[in-house]
Amino acid sequence: MAAPSPRTLRIAVTAWAAITFAALLSSFMAFRPVRDALALDGKTEDIPWLFTATFVGAVAISPVWSRMLARRPKRLVVPQAFHAFALCALVFAALLYSRWQPVGVGRAFYIWSSVFNLFVVSVFWSLLVDLIGPVWAKRLYGPISAGGTIGTIAGPFFARVVVEAFDVAGVLVLCAILLEIAVVGAWRVRLAGEALSHEEGVGADEPVASTPWEGFHRVVRSRYLLAIVGYVLCTAIAATFVYLEQASIIKEGFSTREARAEFFSELDLWIALATFGVQTVIAGPLLRWIGAGLVLCLLPLAQGAAISALAIAPTVTVLAIVQIVSRSFTHGLTRPARELLFTVVSREDKYHAKNVIDLAGYRFGDVVGGWAKTGVTALGGGAATVMIAAAPLVAVWIGLAIALGIAFRHRASDASRPESPPSGHSA
Repeated sequence: MAAPSPRTLRIAVTAWAAITFAALLSSFMAFRPVRDALALDGKTEDIPWLFTATFVGAVAISPVWSRMLARRPKRLVVPQAFHAFALCALVFAALLYSRWQPVGVGRAFYIWSSVFNLFVVSVFWSLLVDLIGPVWAKRLYGPISAGGTIGTIAGPFFARVVVEAFDVAGVLVLCAILLEIAVVGAWRVRLAGEALSHEEGVGADEPVASTPWEGFHRVVRSRYLLAIVGYVLCTAIAATFVYLEQASIIKEGFSTREARAEFFSELDLWIALATFGVQTVIAGPLLRWIGAGLVLCLLPLAQGAAISALAIAPTVTVLAIVQIVSRSFTHGLTRPARELLFTVVSREDKYHAKNVIDLAGYRFGDVVGGWAKTGVTALGGGAATVMIAAAPLVAVWIGLAIALGIAFRHRASDASRPESPPSGHSA
């Protein structure tokens, strides 16, 4: 029997990657409205403390991940991570069902789910950037991301059905089942991707000895990776400003947890539909035509406008418009463009450094943004103060996007030369 052609293998990688991403995002989106509603049960001033605790959890999991990567082939560790989070989901399901220490369990659940979301998505994309090079990534990342968006639409629908039949604990059982589907998907992605990699002469998947803090060390030794960290920090800080403004608006506008959860569910649906349109129609052509750097510039412009709009008119309607536009840009354009940046780094950076950037880096941005917003509010800062504070952030953000675009083109060009060293040498 003839071996599958490279085209057939690329189709298989894309299809299974889209299914896997859909299962991952569906698992998170199933309980996200409940998580966000739970966060508003206390004072909105307490949210920065939740961000801080989440950052601590993100830092704690990074050395554990590095240790796992040092002992096993990297592509096999990814589905094992999904297994571990599925088990955690079942534990939380049991705790919620028993109604033991509901406040404490609720806080722990918020922290776990915030780490869970970024971690599983990060390691999924680590697998993809390991298997797909920069040329084909520009074409395939849009459809793969669209698969994830379908998951964001399906997740809340599945959750509503499960809650009606069972309760909130049943949603977490559903989450565990979806994660196990992602395990199967990751396995199929690896098989097709390794066959494609063999056709293109990519090396085998072998564990490499490393320290628990390997990811942090790799980040600080590379100017390219540090620039990605800077971009991620700006993204997280701006998103946190909007999130905290959202918390104040929704807490004032909706008096019950059920009403808040319903609003968040409807908002997430509209965001998912807008994101799907961006991913399927715009993302691929834009990445090919103008490149990753200019695509990355679009989010700072959108978020700068969003922060200004909310500062001037903090209403539910403005909030909904702002979130639909900014989050569809984040997931529809910025996610594929930012993942493209990792296709030109070493395999060790794709797994070790990427996880630190996506998890600890992003959650540190939440901490900075949360306490910065708290400080502005404590000083009585009005719309003008918020807009002035956002201006330098947006300027730095755009500068990093342009610099990353230039660096990416240089690295991709060097990697395409037969005589050049393997991509990803830290510099």
